[in-house]
Amino acid sequence: MRLLLALMMLVLPGKEVRYFPSILYGHILAGPGTSRYETIFTVSARKETRAALHLFGDKGERIEATFVDDLGKSAGTGHSFEFYMTPERPVIIRLTLMPEQTANDVAVMTGWATFESSDEIDVAAVVRITTPDGKLINRHVIASERPPAG
Repeated sequence: MRLLLALMMLVLPGKEVRYFPSILYGHILAGPGTSRYETIFTVSARKETRAALHLFGDKGERIEATFVDDLGKSAGTGHSFEFYMTPERPVIIRLTLMPEQTANDVAVMTGWATFESSDEIDVAAVVRITTPDGKLINRHVIASERPPAG
């Protein structure tokens, strides 16, 4: 799958691609260390453009999530999410479990993500670890990297 990403970069030279090598979302609701995990992306652009977020598992397979907006409402589900950017108005996307996964006591998804856009975009990412009632335990900033060459 990473080879496919590298080939896309060669075939689509006008596309801007951002790569995040580590994403995490889900929950552990059993045992003494109950916690919730979420990756939050903040995306901004200097001019109007379309962008797309794609999610992949550790082995390159597509993984699914619920994409939640900054108001806490579901904006969609699936392995990718397309959205429209306007200047000076950041888009916040929080990854959460799919509805059918929330019934499990332990459900944690890990993998990587890419953003594609025809114009330049800025993307910041944070993984938040909280207690089930929302108290922050830890947070990690994830830096974007160049997509792997193959």
